[in-house]
Amino acid sequence: MDTERLNYLQDNHMALWLKTRQGMEEDLSDQQGMFCVCGRLATGFHESSCRKFQDKVTNETIKSLQYVGK
Repeated sequence: MDTERLNYLQDNHMALWLKTRQGMEEDLSDQQGMFCVCGRLATGFHESSCRKFQDKVTNETIKSLQYVGK
């Protein structure tokens, strides 16, 4: 995870970060199917507390916002 980029986006573009991350979380959840990236059953409750899934959402959100601030 690019912590420096994450901090920049959250400090300077929080509204965009939150909106994009929420959409990314929904998209990745829909793409997962029955099982989470960690191998467990992909329920909404599990995804909200799964570190591997949340890290994937954060990384994909950072990638999708790479154009911001350049």
